[in-house]
Amino acid sequence: MNITLPEDFNTLCSIYQINPENLIQSFVNEVSFPSFYSRPNDTDRWATYFFLHFLDVEETKYDVNEDMEDHYLRRFTDVLKHNFENHFDDVSKAENDGRDVMRQWHKAALAERARYITDNL
Repeated sequence: MNITLPEDFNTLCSIYQINPENLIQSFVNEVSFPSFYSRPNDTDRWATYFFLHFLDVEETKYDVNEDMEDHYLRRFTDVLKHNFENHFDDVSKAENDGRDVMRQWHKAALAERARYITDNL
């Protein structure tokens, strides 16, 4: 992966003696719908907020199946709601159940892309 690090970012990393790769890795480790939505009061949600902002601003540039997105976001919401109502104290269960929905969504998205490629051969 090659990315261009802007001067302001490099300067801050240098001042604080932070390896840019470590900071970026720490950031991407925190981008998580399951964690974000399962832990609404946690303070480690900024990376996912940034991701959501990116989607809001840039999503039209990407080929996203909106029906599939709506379907899986509803499933995701339903699973988390069920967990909050029935297992309020078990945040890890809500997170894991949300992650299962994300895996199903990912599998469906990849299958749709593969079908698009093979159907047009």
